[in-house]
Amino acid sequence: MARPQAFNRQQTLGRAIECFWLKGYRETSLSDLLITMNISRSTFYNSFGDKRQLFELCLHTYAQQTQQILALTLLNKKLKGLQAIKQFLQLVLLTPNEELISRGCLLVNTLAATARVDDELNQLAKQLIQPVKLGIIQQLAEAFDGASSIQYGEWLFTQLLGWRLQTQIGLEKSILRQQIDWSLQQLEQQLEH
Repeated sequence: MARPQAFNRQQTLGRAIECFWLKGYRETSLSDLLITMNISRSTFYNSFGDKRQLFELCLHTYAQQTQQILALTLLNKKLKGLQAIKQFLQLVLLTPNEELISRGCLLVNTLAATARVDDELNQLAKQLIQPVKLGIIQQLAEAFDGASSIQYGEWLFTQLLGWRLQTQIGLEKSILRQQIDWSLQQLEQQLEH
């Protein structure tokens, strides 16, 4: 009788995230996952269920990693308003290396890929990315009145989604930095009025 293959679940899950992040849910085959995760088919099914269950677990795990970035920036009590937002944008858009930036964000990629195709996965990705939008709105509430903070937060969140998609098609970091700076300047000008 064959001995079950031992594996590090977190490392294996990390490899699955990488695979889905590079290829997307629909384009990732079971063979891709088995090779990338370096596990057998039976171990895969016994440990993760099916491809969809694994993808949902990967989205949740990725969102938890995003929460760590939020804790350092948008949810950090030491940073306020536009300073916190600038730190967040720099950390997620400008700090990573070119290869990582060109992948975009797994949640944003999932939103784009599942729109009008898979409502359940789309709703899950929306739910998991919601803390980012709420963090932006919360920081803007430090500077603007309630209604304005929501309006400006929605605008900046839309910018963020666009920047994430643009980085995948080769937006240069210098142009991205200019766009971020310009957007924050627009918000600063609104504060002065």
